[in-house]
Amino acid sequence: MKKIFFPFISGLTFMVLLGSCTKFNDQFTGLDEMSKPTNIGTVSYTLTAADYAAIKTAALADATTPEEIAAANAIGTSLALNSTFGAADYAPAILNKMFYSFDLNSATLLTYNYDENKPSYLNDLTTVNILQNADYQLAWGGGVYVPSFTPTVSPSAKLPEVLAAKFPTATAGQYKFVEYNYSNTDASSQSTEVKYFSEDWSNHTVSAVSPYTIISENGWISKDVSGVRDWQCRIYSGNNYAQATSNGSLEINDVWMVSPEIDLQAAIAPELTFDLVIGYWNANCLSVWVSEDFDGNKDNISSATWADISSNFTFPELPTSGYSTFVNAGIANFTAFAGKKVHIAFRYRGDGRSAADRGTDPLKTTTYEVDNIKISEVKEALTVESSEKQYVVYTFNGSSWVPADNTFMALQPADYTSMGLSYISSANAPLYIPQLLAQKFPFALEGTVKNAVYKSGSNATYAGAMQFTLTSGKWVPNTFQIQKTEQFVFSNSGWVFDPTVKMTMVTADYQLMVNYVLATPEIAIFAHPYYKNEEYYWGFSSRYSNVNFRLSYRNPYFTGDYVQPATIDPELNALATDEEKVALMWERLKGGMEKFAQLRYPNAIPSVSGIDVYYHLTTLVYYPTGVAAGTEYHEYVYQCTAAAAGGSPPTFKYISDSKVN
Repeated sequence: MKKIFFPFISGLTFMVLLGSCTKFNDQFTGLDEMSKPTNIGTVSYTLTAADYAAIKTAALADATTPEEIAAANAIGTSLALNSTFGAADYAPAILNKMFYSFDLNSATLLTYNYDENKPSYLNDLTTVNILQNADYQLAWGGGVYVPSFTPTVSPSAKLPEVLAAKFPTATAGQYKFVEYNYSNTDASSQSTEVKYFSEDWSNHTVSAVSPYTIISENGWISKDVSGVRDWQCRIYSGNNYAQATSNGSLEINDVWMVSPEIDLQAAIAPELTFDLVIGYWNANCLSVWVSEDFDGNKDNISSATWADISSNFTFPELPTSGYSTFVNAGIANFTAFAGKKVHIAFRYRGDGRSAADRGTDPLKTTTYEVDNIKISEVKEALTVESSEKQYVVYTFNGSSWVPADNTFMALQPADYTSMGLSYISSANAPLYIPQLLAQKFPFALEGTVKNAVYKSGSNATYAGAMQFTLTSGKWVPNTFQIQKTEQFVFSNSGWVFDPTVKMTMVTADYQLMVNYVLATPEIAIFAHPYYKNEEYYWGFSSRYSNVNFRLSYRNPYFTGDYVQPATIDPELNALATDEEKVALMWERLKGGMEKFAQLRYPNAIPSVSGIDVYYHLTTLVYYPTGVAAGTEYHEYVYQCTAAAAGGSPPTFKYISDSKVN
């Protein structure tokens, strides 16, 4: 196990004003030209907004669960680290770029914001979950639907079902911020055309002169499986169309123009139609096909299964000179393909060889122009006159999704309008939301808590959540945030977290030890049973916030109302002089401070990033010194040698103790 200790060097504290980087693996340019400082002592640095953004990016890359993703996003929203993604793991990358060439005798005092005891639901609510068409279709029963809730198909009745389908792995206690459309009037039914596919070539590149553009965009493909001709995108009188011909080809052509995949899974009785121009007819060259197994690869056209549906259409055998105008070629019933995904193909088979090469075969060079391809059907559709966005917070109770309690307030469109905003940034939330709460809850009682959930950015899915408490008549934000300063040390592998713990005992710490003595039968007699604020074995006292070596509480002549240590502490009272007794108390205190370490740090671990963990515990000691009494702060150093296991507390090894100047 690696042990690294870097002492502070006074008088060498630097504020390094270097920019941070948002990508952890980039290489700095110009490093070779930069000088390397030596014998740097302690450098102070405070994380910036850019640093938090970089850590958020790294945390998102590591996150694997919804809870971890929410915690990672919260870093960017609150500009604070948290228990899921802490400084020990993510700050070294920042420091390695900021202070890349320091000596091994270097340390950084890193100051950063930390979300302490922040409710997990505030992290859950950093994303707006916008309902999609599939969600509304589910709410309406899977058939005809409108992308909105209505009084009949209400959000209170349908949202639990929608959220259950949308978040099937939710765990108890999770929260979701939801955006949905709502119409104050019920939907009405009317006939409308539903298009599953359409193509008029207006979005395809086109050329008016040779070389003409081959049909090859927006998922379409063209291939001549016999020769070298293609379907081309051409233009006439401002109208784009697809054309195929064998005129002048001097070869046999079998040219396929295949559509992108067409999704008919929601169709009931779709129909295919298209418009057609014929030029210089001399033979029937066009046919129409459909495939359910074509994979989209032009090299696999011939191996796919194709059904000839040409009989549904009319291909006029004229004019023999010049061109016709565009006419509708007819309608093919596609009901057989409802619920499937298909490709359609226009197949041109021509023969443009010379008379000598054709022999008795006829010339087949008719020109075909295809446009306005469409697969659609007329359906009874639902419509609403208008709808507006509404927002709500739901929570999963372990079995179903239910509305969050009334401590949650989701801001509505009217709220943003009243503030003259379209969203509330994290910086503006503490300024605007208290005023909104005062307007909405004018009779709220002191101590009332509200969790405001709001859109936090121009991106439609960015959200934020902040808790407020009515304090002295004002809504005050609960940041759940503290500022931490921790040491990082420069090692052979770069900057690493120094897990050393330094603390000075306060009243609650002394009471912790008194409570332990009171609850431990073997030594409970040493604690004051009435006041319960002192114990006389080690001497911890919350009454005085110190360790009390007062011998009058321990000498044989003391006969207090509740304690008679002379009869219960023979080890102490067997000693002849006060100096000997005080020396014993000092020796005992080593064990007392070890027990305090176990109680105060039950989750202690032996090492972090390969560095041993030491605890520097400072206590105030009152002690007699012969004829006088004194007080001094004393620091005890312990090393954690084993984590808690099997019901046993962590193990600490005494290292040293000394008076603190």
